Amino acid sequence: MPGGRGRRRKNDDAEAIAGLVADPRSPEGVAGGDTAGPSPRPKGSRRRRPEPAPKKSFGRALPLLLGALGIAVIALVVVLVIQFMPGGASAPEQARPVSYTVLGSGDSLNDVLASQDTDSRPLNEHEVFRDEEISSQGITFKLADQALTEDCSEMVWGDDLKRALKGAGCTQAARGAYVSDDYVGLAVLFNLSDTDGSQAVADAMELPDDPDSEAGGFLVTGADDGDVAALGAGYNEAEATVSGHYLLVTWAQPKDSTSTEEKESLSSPLIALSSFRDLLFRRMTQLEEFAEHQGGTTGAGTGAGQPAG
Repeated sequence: MPGGRGRRRKNDDAEAIAGLVADPRSPEGVAGGDTAGPSPRPKGSRRRRPEPAPKKSFGRALPLLLGALGIAVIALVVVLVIQFMPGGASAPEQARPVSYTVLGSGDSLNDVLASQDTDSRPLNEHEVFRDEEISSQGITFKLADQALTEDCSEMVWGDDLKRALKGAGCTQAARGAYVSDDYVGLAVLFNLSDTDGSQAVADAMELPDDPDSEAGGFLVTGADDGDVAALGAGYNEAEATVSGHYLLVTWAQPKDSTSTEEKESLSSPLIALSSFRDLLFRRMTQLEEFAEHQGGTTGAGTGAGQPAG
């Protein structure tokens, strides 16, 4: 029948059109939801992005580069700390001051303490190191180390200076190492036979014309590390004061100085360190009072008969 064939054509046309419509879940270009393609992605799942190919050469070199950079940074920090940290510098084993001056103490000490004949009582630690601080010129030095010995050669370097000490009849040497907020210093007191011997030792420490010469000699700090060990590495000055049969040598340097060319005035710390010889004024006063009490001269009080320190 004509009507029946018409309906069949309508169905055939619908099936043909349906076959041309692609299933939206199917890969592009595959019509009618053909199951031959990839399976549909489950609802709610995430699409995985393709992983990038590893960069083989740079990836392997990166840890090595980072390691080398770390070592370089650590080395730089160490160098800067050593250079700028106070006391970080190391002085030469046989250090001399940049400037050295010999002074006289005046007639009173030279007259009363002229020789060991009039002042034969040995120095003792309580007398020398009775004060742990020295304050003067707005500077407070704190005692960092002390030593008292009968072997004067232990306090110095240089054969010429050691011979001068022996020739001057040195019987004792006392050394105090001091540190303040801004300075480091040394004070050494030699107990010699007489004023002439004191002057001779002071002259033996004069700086030679040739800075590389081993003639003469100077003090040793007695320190292996720390601020005191750096004495002589930066700009520094020293003074020797003849006080009768005693010779006081003071030596000072700024804590932050790392070059002998960085000149500055060190008169204040040197004056402060000279207070180390205050004990000599006490001795002078004691000897004068003792002589007055005995009704004689200062030369009468010797040995055990002298006043105690």
